[in-house]
Amino acid sequence: SANSGDLYFDYTIDGKEMHADAADISSNYTANKTDTVFHLDAHAAKEGGTALLLTVPHDMAKPSTTPSGSPDWTYITGGSVTLLNYPEKDVRSFSFNDTYPEKSPVIPDAIVITSSEKQGEEARIITGTFNFKTYRDNKETEVYVIKGKFRIKHKLSNGVI
Repeated sequence: SANSGDLYFDYTIDGKEMHADAADISSNYTANKTDTVFHLDAHAAKEGGTALLLTVPHDMAKPSTTPSGSPDWTYITGGSVTLLNYPEKDVRSFSFNDTYPEKSPVIPDAIVITSSEKQGEEARIITGTFNFKTYRDNKETEVYVIKGKFRIKHKLSNGVI
């Protein structure tokens, strides 16, 4: 069974190594018009530090693959990934630009959930990888290549995901 001692959230931005501590990772489900969506937020310890928000519109109890975005309004039009406070505070970039989709070609396997192990009635240990580009304000010169892997603990709400 999985234990919480081997949790990690490691990634690179254009080759620069980054890390989020387990204490700085939060996860939750929110419901939109059509689905329940899983959000994984990994951020730096200090306020205003670099943060990644991953959005997965799948059942987190099993493996899945999520693209970087879609022009289809019933899917992840804003992109499955948001990069915050990089390269400086208050700067945001996204894995998909639904206004100009030709500027941000979809990466089909941007977020891959490789396993989801139940840990008692209280949590799941979710393991996965991500590989995508983010685009800022439709500026072709501001593209960031982000790659990483994670193993995080998602606390269940009332025994459900």
